[in-house]
Amino acid sequence: MELNGVGYPAIIVKNIDESIDFYQKLGATVLYSEPNRDDRESVQALLSIGSDNYLMLIGPTDPNLKLAEASMGVGSIQYLTLRISAASMDQAFFDLASAGLQSSEEIRRGYERLVFLEDPNGVLLLLVAWTTEPPVELNRKRVLSLAAEFREKTGEPFIEDDHIKKAITELNNSSTDS
Repeated sequence: MELNGVGYPAIIVKNIDESIDFYQKLGATVLYSEPNRDDRESVQALLSIGSDNYLMLIGPTDPNLKLAEASMGVGSIQYLTLRISAASMDQAFFDLASAGLQSSEEIRRGYERLVFLEDPNGVLLLLVAWTTEPPVELNRKRVLSLAAEFREKTGEPFIEDDHIKKAITELNNSSTDS
């Protein structure tokens, strides 16, 4: 079996309208909203978060109704990553602030550029872009696998941007040699 990506994470929210507004400010588009077939006291909204990626929000039909509160621990979500382009990351802090959303400044760690923020329900979101973006024709899975091989050969503990650059170069060279 080969997995082809995340279908959509489903997040239980306190207030569906507030949550939809938050994710729209991040650039999501509401595809539909409908009653939850499994719980008549809640509604669900499917949002497009780019290309073929989606996010499901599930919240009460009455904002005064309290759904079960989540607690951290086994089985809970620590954070949700949303992949963005390097160009979007260049503007992320300013775009988020302009939309009235609080976030961290950009943090560079390994081969990733990160911005942290929370949605209205306390879900930690991580906007992620690669420091060195692979060309569109290169499969990210292949780039990461090869970068991991380079890291293992050198005995380094983490995949760094240098490993990504080396993998991109090698994969580009092997595709031109074919």
